[in-house]
Amino acid sequence: MTEKEPKVLTTREIKKLARPEFEKNPEKFYPTKVFQKWGFTRARCPKCDHYFWRHSEKVEVCGDSSCVGSYTFIGKGCGIGRKGQKLSYEGAWKTFKKSFENAKIPHTAIKRYPVVARWRPDVEYVAAGIYNFQPFCVTGEMDPPANPLIDAQFCLRFNDLDNIGITGRHYSGFNMLGVQVFNKPQKYVYFKEECVEFNLKWLTEELEIDLDEITLIEDVWAGGGNLGPSIEYFVGGLELGNMVFMQYKTHHNGTREPLQVQVIDVGIGLERIPWVVNGSLTSYFDVFPLAIETLIKMTQAEINYDVLKKFAPYSCLLDVDEAEGNVSEIWDSIAKKCNLTKEELLEGISVAKDVFLVCDHTRALLVAIEDGSLPSNVGGASNLRNILRRTFAVCTKRGWMAKMGMDGLMELFQCHKTELTPIMGEFKEYKSFRSIIEIEYKRWLNTDTDSKKKLDRLLKKKKGKLSPEDWILCITSFGLDPEQIATLTGLKIPDNLYYMIADHYERSVPPPPENLYQLAHLEPTIELWNSLENKFQFEGFKIVQVLQNKKDNDKLNIIILDKSIFYPTSGGQMNDTGKVSFVCNKGEKPMEFDVIDVQKNAKSILLFLDKEIPTQDPKSLIGTQVSGSVNEQRRKQLKMHHTATHIVSASAKKILGPHVWQHGAKKTEKRARLDITHYSTLSFEEERAIENEANRIIQLGLKVNKYDLEKKEAEKKYGFILYQGGIVPENTLRIVEINGIDIEACCGTHVDNTADISLIRIINSRRISDGVLRIYFVAYARALDFTNEESDIVHDLCTQWSCPPKDISQTGKRFFEAFKQNKKKINDMSVSIINLSINSMLKQESKNFICRSNLDYRHLISNVPQFAQQFKELGKSIIFYSQEYIFGLISNTDLDINKLKAIVIGDPKVQKRQKNSSKKISFVMKNKVMAKIKGKKKKVAIKINQISSFGDQKIVQIQKFLLENGFVEFN
Repeated sequence: MTEKEPKVLTTREIKKLARPEFEKNPEKFYPTKVFQKWGFTRARCPKCDHYFWRHSEKVEVCGDSSCVGSYTFIGKGCGIGRKGQKLSYEGAWKTFKKSFENAKIPHTAIKRYPVVARWRPDVEYVAAGIYNFQPFCVTGEMDPPANPLIDAQFCLRFNDLDNIGITGRHYSGFNMLGVQVFNKPQKYVYFKEECVEFNLKWLTEELEIDLDEITLIEDVWAGGGNLGPSIEYFVGGLELGNMVFMQYKTHHNGTREPLQVQVIDVGIGLERIPWVVNGSLTSYFDVFPLAIETLIKMTQAEINYDVLKKFAPYSCLLDVDEAEGNVSEIWDSIAKKCNLTKEELLEGISVAKDVFLVCDHTRALLVAIEDGSLPSNVGGASNLRNILRRTFAVCTKRGWMAKMGMDGLMELFQCHKTELTPIMGEFKEYKSFRSIIEIEYKRWLNTDTDSKKKLDRLLKKKKGKLSPEDWILCITSFGLDPEQIATLTGLKIPDNLYYMIADHYERSVPPPPENLYQLAHLEPTIELWNSLENKFQFEGFKIVQVLQNKKDNDKLNIIILDKSIFYPTSGGQMNDTGKVSFVCNKGEKPMEFDVIDVQKNAKSILLFLDKEIPTQDPKSLIGTQVSGSVNEQRRKQLKMHHTATHIVSASAKKILGPHVWQHGAKKTEKRARLDITHYSTLSFEEERAIENEANRIIQLGLKVNKYDLEKKEAEKKYGFILYQGGIVPENTLRIVEINGIDIEACCGTHVDNTADISLIRIINSRRISDGVLRIYFVAYARALDFTNEESDIVHDLCTQWSCPPKDISQTGKRFFEAFKQNKKKINDMSVSIINLSINSMLKQESKNFICRSNLDYRHLISNVPQFAQQFKELGKSIIFYSQEYIFGLISNTDLDINKLKAIVIGDPKVQKRQKNSSKKISFVMKNKVMAKIKGKKKKVAIKINQISSFGDQKIVQIQKFLLENGFVEFN
């Protein structure tokens, strides 16, 4: 981090800053009245020093497992479970739903959001239920789908991977029961007191948990740019839920300000509810009954239940995130409590841990991929690849992969679908799912040799040891998973590695960009480009603000009008251009400006002009009337490219599979590009199939409907496929629908009918990163230009080769075969010329030779060094030179090579100015070369100077210098 870059605090650091103030003022920050109403009193935990509320004076510690020392409910259960009533995973959701739907203030249950957070620019996955409503519902810019609401939201978290399979409560993918309430200044629903009451009623009335078993801990919560007091509630040493009361907006440096919208966010781990009620050994038995049974049946894995029973109550102590001190010492302590050695304990739980880990990781992967993410080495998706490769590594090490094969792995994924369907609904057919897993498996088996070389170099540099930062580098940059690193290096995986990786990603999120223009006080610009797409002239619009250009030396060349038909850069579509005309000074004639850029800031549209406005008083321009026009040809071509983007996207999804989502797009006047999620490069046949499908849609002449729809209604009707290009912070969405083909929330300009586009041509495609593919294409007039260019090429070839178009392919093949044969002959001749020339030099009396060459320098580099030993023994030197290079072997110790280098390089100041220029001349000297000698099978190092230089050579000066130093010209 440089001195100029602001420090970005993690959520943990932000919480730590706020905690002392919250503890000193409990009546201000916590709902103390409702605690007292239910018979709870405040106490301070002697173990962790945190304040908590208890119902019985007999309860001495806060209830957190680290303070209690064990899970006390295991083997006993609580509430209805202790009374003999089993609670299933699905049943736990139903009790919650029933309680809150029938509460004094009824809550509405909504469907889950996708776990891929396409509406958030700052995160990739939903890690908590509130992520669905940040930032716009929290800021009040958008209404939530219901208020108050409840949901069962699937979430992904990768900072707890070290704990999965051990503690019983940690998952990479889990369902969070949520309660969200949004209290706006004009509409209050309820806040802290009622929230605590509703949660206690669920626990005591539906689950029948005794109040004496419940403790409530005062805490601080931070996440997604928000902060507030929170109440964690515990039963039997297990945290069941967290009631967060969002009151503040936080900044990257830890400062905060009050939120206009006061938000309740309750998060409850659904996986923990049946566990605590039933008193099972671990929550995984309650969450994955079918998956565990199937995996054990396929692999014949044998869980050591005797050791697991001893270990389960104390597994809570191994939370790497929270544990302080040496994790190894904690294992020693637990082993002692279990009357086992540490080795016996670790071995005894190892099979169970791996069974649970595989079930957890495969479920998380299932939902993430079904929701449109792909494993890769880029960003958050690298976490998916990590857990998938971790699964492969565990299954291979145990011999499970050989027993169940890919078919068995697919059966395990199907088990998760069966277990999740009652809560999440039916899973749609996903034809490419298996292909994604199979390709990842092949990539894992054939780890890139380049990655291994990088690891070898790093290990050598670090003298056989890797720091935590080195492990993170190998995983995030080299693309290796921890198991591979451990296998290749023989080093032990750090205990808290995955927590460190998650912390690394959190710290690497840059702060939001600075807003250069504060325009919130202005009335929103009335945007007419939408309703008047085909209007290109205007007059009578008024200037409401004139601004200095912060990025162009404060030049006065930005105006804001009360209305605008100019489209601002948005959603990947480039802005309109055009002209405006207005009076700059009273008494003068109107002056014309080119509009070269259009941007949206807050709710104002900024027009950037080609030159500075010549006025002495910018304020006098407020209210001035403006006339102007939009570049019609540019607008029309951009409109074609934008609608074509929707068509290509829909075509790619149809041809390649449902994993295809828009990852980005750009539409310029010249061409368009679409980034999609896909796991491999496109073949020519796939490119052609996508292009054919796109043109089929054009030929159908489908109507392109553009209309406004309330956000809640749109999401209910179409789902989150609307947000291919991100979410719009409005309660009303502009929907662009191509009948039966594509539907998106989109604010771009579009044609009225697909037939208007005429033609789409795919130029090419390429992978721009792991899991992301870029397709370049053109439409309408640009597609015709591209087709004409291709036709010109075909015509030229037919003319040159004297063949009809149908014979071009065969003719080209014949020419290419002839070219390859000729090239081989030339190569053979070049080698012969080099050998004959050097053998001749070796026989002559002269010691030093220069030779003007027209050979390919690659032939010289490959063949001349093989004579190094002979040149050394005879004390001879040879330098080949041409207009583009010099290359040679030098035994002559009297030759001043540095002087030769100075002649070749020339003026060092010029070289410095040409740092990134193709004109820069290189000069490399080595004091030994690798070459074969008689009697040796492998190449050996021969001490002789080798020089090479590439670039525009100073032939006359070089030749003169060498001749003056005893070299003779060899012909």
